[in-house]
Amino acid sequence: MTFASFACFVVAVCLGCPAARAGGAQVPVGQYLYAKPANAEQFTGSLTVTFAKPGAKMVIAYGRKYRKDRRSREVTTEADRETFKPYQATVLDDGRKAVVEHLPADLYDLVVIQVKGMTVHEGLSMQLGADPAQATEALFSEVRETLSPRDDRIGGWDAFFDTKQFDRFESDGTRGAVFLQQLRRGKSLAESGAEIKGCIHSIDVCWMERAKVEGVDWQVITRQQLYRDEIESREFFRHKYVPELSGLRVGVKARAAGPIELP
Repeated sequence: MTFASFACFVVAVCLGCPAARAGGAQVPVGQYLYAKPANAEQFTGSLTVTFAKPGAKMVIAYGRKYRKDRRSREVTTEADRETFKPYQATVLDDGRKAVVEHLPADLYDLVVIQVKGMTVHEGLSMQLGADPAQATEALFSEVRETLSPRDDRIGGWDAFFDTKQFDRFESDGTRGAVFLQQLRRGKSLAESGAEIKGCIHSIDVCWMERAKVEGVDWQVITRQQLYRDEIESREFFRHKYVPELSGLRVGVKARAAGPIELP
């Protein structure tokens, strides 16, 4: 294929894209974010977490052992990857209790999202071998520069989202992980083609390493989306790290934790 014919092929593909025809970004379905293993009953562990105060919550339990930065697609099956996803809890008792059944044995970190109060509390241990002394403001600034939207380039990392906030950074000096929020404030289309009226929010962990390309400080290795939804607010969630949400060990029996205060 010549360069000219390849260019024509690319243009044809783009013109065939519904988002391109409509003049906005098309929102992919977000129903596959959370684990739904085919044989969940084989996992006999469970986690029940209580909270000091009521209120509507989304609670996510994310195991450490098989995260994307530690187990690549090349050595896992689709069934494996379904099991390794974050787990969404069932929330009971007016938000005072969250229960996750059929959890594989692992250490779990929790993320708690409250849309009404626009808060996100998390206890994620993100970077394997992280050293707090290595997570300098200078490195964090480089990461923000690499991942933020820029006027001097088209596309870039996850260019669908036009506004980003970088809440927390961990590093071992050569690799790093960042907890970030992303917003799509610009025009967006649903799968039906109708324009979305709200604001699309995404909460992610992104793993990076020092780039080997000249002129780029960091490059993305992989990313885990923890939350994605269209809500009315066009502002970021207020972020808070809570140590009590970190490292909850689940084996083959029921585990309980709490009550946990969310400041």
